[in-house]
Amino acid sequence: MTAPNPLTPGMTTTAGGTTQSGLSDFSQPYIVGSQTDPGYLTKAKALGNTGYQAYGGPLTADTSALQTKAFQGIGGLSVPGSINQATTTAGNVANQFSGMNFDPTQFSAGTFGSDQAQQYMNPYLMAALNPQLEEARRQSQITQLGNQAKATQAGAFGGGRSAIMEAETQRALGSNLANITGQGYNTAYQQAMGQFNADQTRQMEAQRAQEASKQFGANYGLESLKNQLSAAQAQGQLGLTENTANLANLQQQLTAGEAQRRIESEGVKADLDEFNVQREFPYKQIQFQRDILSGLPVSAITSQAPQMNDVAALVAAMGGMPNMIKTAEANPSVKKLLAYLGLDLDEAVGP
Repeated sequence: MTAPNPLTPGMTTTAGGTTQSGLSDFSQPYIVGSQTDPGYLTKAKALGNTGYQAYGGPLTADTSALQTKAFQGIGGLSVPGSINQATTTAGNVANQFSGMNFDPTQFSAGTFGSDQAQQYMNPYLMAALNPQLEEARRQSQITQLGNQAKATQAGAFGGGRSAIMEAETQRALGSNLANITGQGYNTAYQQAMGQFNADQTRQMEAQRAQEASKQFGANYGLESLKNQLSAAQAQGQLGLTENTANLANLQQQLTAGEAQRRIESEGVKADLDEFNVQREFPYKQIQFQRDILSGLPVSAITSQAPQMNDVAALVAAMGGMPNMIKTAEANPSVKKLLAYLGLDLDEAVGP
């Protein structure tokens, strides 16, 4: 059996005769078309020969302006200069700390000896004592002259008594001179020692003042270094705060940039979806035109009744009428074929 062409009338030769099939008169112009109005099959063929239509728009959204700006900011991030400066300052302060020292003065008083006495005693002591010594000598001479005069009056001058009185006068003079000299030197010594002690006290006070000044300077320097270190720490903390603020700003830009990119992505998707809709529209139109014919009798069939000799040949080929009836009862398709050939088995069998 040869399958007919559904677009043009065809011929099928069967055992029962000839069947001519094709499109119905009303559907053929709609399906196949004409020179002035092509049908949907012609349109479908033209669409099938159309080359691939590529989408010319972007398939993904690029980074937004805010994202680009944020990325540039992140790429340009570095340690804030204030932190570097604070680190340098702290290092300098540490070096100064390590170099600081304070050597307290050991105070000690000098010893008053002969050298100090000689240094502090009045160099004009003898000049001060000489008038007293001369006066003592003068008084001794007066006493001696008085004694000699008395001895002369008594007639005893030059005797033993006179010698004793003269010796006593000399002894008294020596004692007086020694006393004056000793008292003068003692006073001078005491004054020298007092002056030495006063000088020592002044020197000690001066040393204490100098020591207090040194200690004040050391404390002031230490306090200054502490203040510098605190300032460096504050500067470093401000640098960290600044860096945190910059990172927060960049994060906000990234968040806003992501929103921008999402909006752009929605636009890209909408453009691509619209492109696909427009590209598929002619195909859907043809599908719509084809679906309109669904269920309609678009085919025309012209049948010619089978000849009896053809039926007899078929019965003989199937082994006689009883075998053919038996086969038809077992196979509905064979029964339908026999009915198509004009052979009613119910009539052939009889009641």
